[in-house]
Amino acid sequence: MHNYFALWSWAHTYLRAVRPQVDDALGPWQARAQNIPDPRLREHALSSLTHKQFHCQGAGVLASPARDPKGRVLAFVIPYQTLCDYLDTVTDRGPSKDPQDLRQLHQALFDAVTPGGPVHDYYQIHPQRNDGGYLRALVKACQHALDRLPGYPWIQAPVWELVERYVALQVFKHGPVNDRIPQLIRWHHLQDRGQSGLAWWEYAAACGSTLGLFALLGLAPQASPSLTARDRLHQLYFPWMSALHILLDYYIDQVEDLAGGDLNLVSFYRSPEQLVQRLGYLYRMAIANSQGLPDAAFHRYVARGLLGFYLADPKLRGQRWTGVPLRLLAGGGLTALTVWWIARYARAP
Repeated sequence: MHNYFALWSWAHTYLRAVRPQVDDALGPWQARAQNIPDPRLREHALSSLTHKQFHCQGAGVLASPARDPKGRVLAFVIPYQTLCDYLDTVTDRGPSKDPQDLRQLHQALFDAVTPGGPVHDYYQIHPQRNDGGYLRALVKACQHALDRLPGYPWIQAPVWELVERYVALQVFKHGPVNDRIPQLIRWHHLQDRGQSGLAWWEYAAACGSTLGLFALLGLAPQASPSLTARDRLHQLYFPWMSALHILLDYYIDQVEDLAGGDLNLVSFYRSPEQLVQRLGYLYRMAIANSQGLPDAAFHRYVARGLLGFYLADPKLRGQRWTGVPLRLLAGGGLTALTVWWIARYARAP
């Protein structure tokens, strides 16, 4: 009964406090994006803010008022997730598949997690350049937010590691079409060496999540965060929570990615049964690895909430694997089902 009331209390906080804060924080970036001089870059920025807004809304859970009363983590989460979504749209829909160009664009993510560091010319190789300072403004907003987190130096090393993996994935998956899968398979072999037991596409998915970075930042408002908690949190989110997160994201995007000719990592499962089995395994590993953390209950909510949040997406209507959402939701229990209901309500027009 206690867990039931705690769940509804969390839901009330999310709808009344977290989501409005996120939407308010996105407003200025929406206004700035509308003034981008280059029409294609303006289109990419506005499209990412419109169609990927739910990424910020979901990430905001990790920076709720109860966990981040001064809003210092949220001040980073919003521009950083916006930055990731913008770059993903530019590289998905842009004219260049040049790995050098992709790396130069994604240098923005390294700069964003380096407070006091330089800001580079990210469009140096890109065919379109004039974004009116939009990309640099996002980077500077991230740097400024990290300057206000006294514990950031204690978590900067694992944060940098997560960014390196994220950037490598973006370069490989948006590079020349014929090179994408061989590069990802080779990278998995070199980086993982079979230690995690994940297939190459599952490992790639784990590298594509920002949740681990945001979870680590939850320690940074403390002046001297626990290094043990830092390492346990890192091990929970990479690879387990992160792989679950991104494979769910790919699952809801199957039709869209097929139409756009984009690489979709869920497509490498042999059957719906294997998909349910493997995502269920990732979910159980996330739950198991949350044990021993001071806020283990919260991270269990995150794992269950991912199931409910993504499986409530309107894009699943008409999905060919119709039995999958129900089976995955059932594995997450009451929490997943409640989040599913709330997410459907929150996304209603």
